Amino acid sequence: MLSGNGELPATKIASISRETEERGFDGLWFGETTLRDAPALAAVAASSTKKIQLGTSILNVFTRTPSQLALLATTLNELSSGRFTLGLGVSTAAIIESWHGIPFQNPNHRLDETVKLLRLYFSGEKFSFQGRHASPKSARLRAKFPPKIALAALNDWMIMKAGQLADRVILNLYPPSRIAHALTLLDEGCRRADKPRLTLSVMLYSYLVGGDIESLEAGRELLAFYSSAPAYASLFSSLGYEKEANAMSEAWRARDKNAVKAHVTPQMIDALTVRGTAQNLRERVKEYHDAGVDDVFICPSPFADYEANINEVLKHYF
Repeated sequence: MLSGNGELPATKIASISRETEERGFDGLWFGETTLRDAPALAAVAASSTKKIQLGTSILNVFTRTPSQLALLATTLNELSSGRFTLGLGVSTAAIIESWHGIPFQNPNHRLDETVKLLRLYFSGEKFSFQGRHASPKSARLRAKFPPKIALAALNDWMIMKAGQLADRVILNLYPPSRIAHALTLLDEGCRRADKPRLTLSVMLYSYLVGGDIESLEAGRELLAFYSSAPAYASLFSSLGYEKEANAMSEAWRARDKNAVKAHVTPQMIDALTVRGTAQNLRERVKEYHDAGVDDVFICPSPFADYEANINEVLKHYF
């Protein structure tokens, strides 16, 4: 997975996509935060590859209407001959309100409504819908290539909800020891929706270049970035890092980023990410698969030398 926060020129996506496929990876997913448009990059990847899965991980449900999401997803699925998955999530207040200037209101309801509307658009039938955020009338998308839908999930409620709504759930900064808990929630969500179990994916950030000091700093930057969102601070607390999460949140309120990073411990970095060598990465991926995860999205950390980190994974993982 290529981060939505990493400094990687869009002109290199075609060659990276080809190399990803040639070296044996079976998927390539694109994040989106404040750098570059993920669907545009996925379109480049679709035109540069023939068989690997493609997806967004993730697009937020605030800055594009459900009809726009349906259009871009069906277009990308057509362009890739059925290989595209639309990955969605609620993002965070920091991104939606501060960067986009849009109120971060009713995120869970908006996500739920968006998925319901997407399913209606993907049906190819004419429909009308009275929603809180969108109310299309006599709408129809002649969708010959409806894609699958993936949902990002952090807390227990969202994991269970994803089991009800999605074809795939994507976890982030979620350690192998916690996967059994997630599977229980997913099974319950699928049971409530009377559907088979969906695909479980985990994003795994890795930093494989530089020495110990550099990799620790990259890990601190990554976890400090995520800790600015209350949802991730709550996740860290639920994973046993309540003291660290509270201290980081307090430092963010004081606008002291150096203090935020100072509260990220090496233990947190090593539990939630991978650093060191490709062998370390392979071993952690195996842990996830052994725990019941279907797909691991290897995410080269976007901090420090991002491009070198991507190349290290591509050239040495297999």
